[in-house]
Amino acid sequence: MQESSEQANLDDRLAEIEKRLIIDALMRADGVQVKAAQILGIKERSLWHRVKKYDIDVTTIKKTT
Repeated sequence: MQESSEQANLDDRLAEIEKRLIIDALMRADGVQVKAAQILGIKERSLWHRVKKYDIDVTTIKKTT
């Protein structure tokens, strides 16, 4: 049973890393998902699903200059 709790911990950690990478790419792309998908090397649809999965508010991710 200890293995399953360790696995959940790993899954949570990987999800957090993925979410941070997505947010970073969105910030670098000024919130433009097409550009963020290119930065991450994934398809736009895949990014859209992940943004939805992690409940990321893209409208708040805008580069302020």
